[in-house]
Amino acid sequence: MKMNASEAQTAAARVMARCDALAEISESSEGLTRVYLSPEHLRANARVGEWMKAAGMQVWQDAVGNICGRYEAAESGAPALLLGSHLDTVRNAGRYDGMLGVLTAIETVQWLHDRQQTPAAGD
Repeated sequence: MKMNASEAQTAAARVMARCDALAEISESSEGLTRVYLSPEHLRANARVGEWMKAAGMQVWQDAVGNICGRYEAAESGAPALLLGSHLDTVRNAGRYDGMLGVLTAIETVQWLHDRQQTPAAGD
């Protein structure tokens, strides 16, 4: 199963809209600043957690503040594919610092979830 051009455009538009939404969660209005474990970082985690849940993932925040999502395989014990990045930033970060890796991973899972596809043990 492969994403067609129309699906790819829709996915890209959703990723960019979500980048815009996360870029609004910043300590400063002058640039993007979301330092580790700050209120802004935790707000970004909560927003991303909502998107992960909507994509069919189990979601939790670990003991060191990472938001994690897991999309279960078709068979118990099947290997997992790990994708992601970070939502915190350096001060005055680039617009896509870290978040692009997280959001493209969610979009990948969303595409599978929309088609009721899960990884199989042999994949």
